[in-house]
Amino acid sequence: MHRTGLMTREAALDTSSMMYSEGVKAVLANTDTAMAHVWIATQGNSRSDQIRAGYDWMRLNLATTALGLSIQPLSQALQEYPEMAAHYAEIHERLAQPGETVQMFARLGYGPDVPPSPRWGVEAKTL
Repeated sequence: MHRTGLMTREAALDTSSMMYSEGVKAVLANTDTAMAHVWIATQGNSRSDQIRAGYDWMRLNLATTALGLSIQPLSQALQEYPEMAAHYAEIHERLAQPGETVQMFARLGYGPDVPPSPRWGVEAKTL
């Protein structure tokens, strides 16, 4: 759609456009069908806090997969730029203790079966 000129940055930002309203519907469809939500918060927001949260996220992803569940990140409200400031503040007000930073937020439930992604054989990568 972008290549044909049907989807432009301006149209996506125009709150009266169909593109904008359909985008909002798509996002809300994800959140409205969640069976549960899960999040990871840290005491601070240092680079080491962020890396530890990433480790925890990977362990969480592996554990949910082992249980036959799926998680889907819903990270837009965690973005730190001016247009998201109100959403960022709200998610922290709802999910974090004072001084904490919500590092990851996702919906939890039963997702579709997805086959493993294709991999190159090790022989294809040797010199």
